[in-house]
Amino acid sequence: MTMLTDKITNLMKTYQVPGLGLAIFDNQTTSTISLGQPQRDKGNVTEDTLFHACSISKFATTMLILNLCHQGLLSLDHPVQDDLKSWSLKSGYGPVILRHLLSHQGGIEDPEDSFGVHPGRPDMAQILNGETPACNTRIKAVKPPNQTFTYSDAGYCIVQQVVEDVLDTPFESAIDEHLFRPLGMNRSTYRPTSPMTFGHEPDGSIMKHGVPHYPYAAASGLWSTPSDLMNLVKELIRSLSGEGILFSKEQALEMISPHGAAIWAGLGVFLDGEGSSTEISSLGWGEGFQSMMVAEPLEGKAWVIMTNGNTGIHQMKGLIGDVYRLLTT
Repeated sequence: MTMLTDKITNLMKTYQVPGLGLAIFDNQTTSTISLGQPQRDKGNVTEDTLFHACSISKFATTMLILNLCHQGLLSLDHPVQDDLKSWSLKSGYGPVILRHLLSHQGGIEDPEDSFGVHPGRPDMAQILNGETPACNTRIKAVKPPNQTFTYSDAGYCIVQQVVEDVLDTPFESAIDEHLFRPLGMNRSTYRPTSPMTFGHEPDGSIMKHGVPHYPYAAASGLWSTPSDLMNLVKELIRSLSGEGILFSKEQALEMISPHGAAIWAGLGVFLDGEGSSTEISSLGWGEGFQSMMVAEPLEGKAWVIMTNGNTGIHQMKGLIGDVYRLLTT
């Protein structure tokens, strides 16, 4: 392990990334590594230090939705328009369902310059209506559903509105009750508290907004630790063996199966390979942060790598990719 941590530390210096958290699951055992500083030249990253998960939020959101479906509170195949109360989805192309939105195939496109860092906490209906600087265009379906893959934060914002309208509670409260608490994810939140990391630029300097805020909890608002995120993966693995506590084996298989027109699109995850060699992944990339979850769920293996640096290049071409290759080759 010492040789591994030395190699990762050297890579962090090369890429000018101050802090890194890592969780590894293999042979029913979880191990963790915490390296570097939460803020350049200040403090030490520990297993409890929060990182911004960014779009790995979508992985957690999907597991919440599957749990609510398992409880009979939602359905993957029910038109979302029938569940929405605070906002209305306009579509001239037929019904949009949760399955479409979770696989980025609902015909929803993000307007230009939308869904970035935004300091406020507007209602989701305001965001979807285009009434905030976070998104100044009303969201609507612009393509037929289930025909084209278009990565969409807006689609997950609609998912969030469905949850809030059906459960009549804020999304953050719903996911805490139905997902985080049952899985013991005590360090997962949408309002980060100490100890937490600060975001850093590609040159290693701390970013202007050291603790960026994305008011789109379901899409990109999650702060967490590698250990907490690994609890999600372990529950998915248990569910695939029929031993999960949140949803059924059949629902777990749906999550890691292709949907619609994209063979790489599962529900809340991206897919590679097939059968027992199926690999799933979820990537997080925002201002000052990059993370990645990769798993071979049918083989019972998984890796979660979280950093407080934005290298400016895709995860697999930078520090995270190099660390992943160290772990798997």
